[in-house]
Amino acid sequence: MPTHLQLVNRTLSELGRLAVASITESPDAQQASAKLLELEPELYLAYNWSFLVKFVLDNTPLTFNFSPDYSYTYQLPGDFGQFFKWQATGSQWPIYEITDGYILAQTKPIGYYYIVNQADPEVYTPLFARALVLYAAAKLAPTLTNNVQLASYLQKEHDKMLAKAIVENDMIGNPHFATPYNDFSRITFV
Repeated sequence: MPTHLQLVNRTLSELGRLAVASITESPDAQQASAKLLELEPELYLAYNWSFLVKFVLDNTPLTFNFSPDYSYTYQLPGDFGQFFKWQATGSQWPIYEITDGYILAQTKPIGYYYIVNQADPEVYTPLFARALVLYAAAKLAPTLTNNVQLASYLQKEHDKMLAKAIVENDMIGNPHFATPYNDFSRITFV
């Protein structure tokens, strides 16, 4: 999977610029790097990417209680981007609220999945990486190339690639979704 420098070089290539050996080698590379870092969290939250989901089982609530309406207060992880889902426990879903960097809950322990807000590019799928590169190139095209038509073209290509990345994510099979048992979905051959 790609490194950050490889993503920068791919972005520069989309803009008709030469590849670099180091991000500090050219102002264009520095702008591409900054734009990629700026846009990554936005794409992380565009969909529930299976490669960005983390699970937490927290059995240690904080010593202070943030709200009198809830029995326990838990600290959110530092790389928390957005909530994904609660751990399946067989009972009712926990009563909770997420506020000001905390999870307020009535249960102990709590288990939940979340989407991260930062990740190494090495975990990206090829289609996600391509969508990110096209998105960054589309945003940089007006300033680096002074070509609005190129920016529009790159944006359309990004939209198509993002749709493909979503389909790929769903086809790989998201292990965080359980398929319900269904008698009618079984096929038998005689």
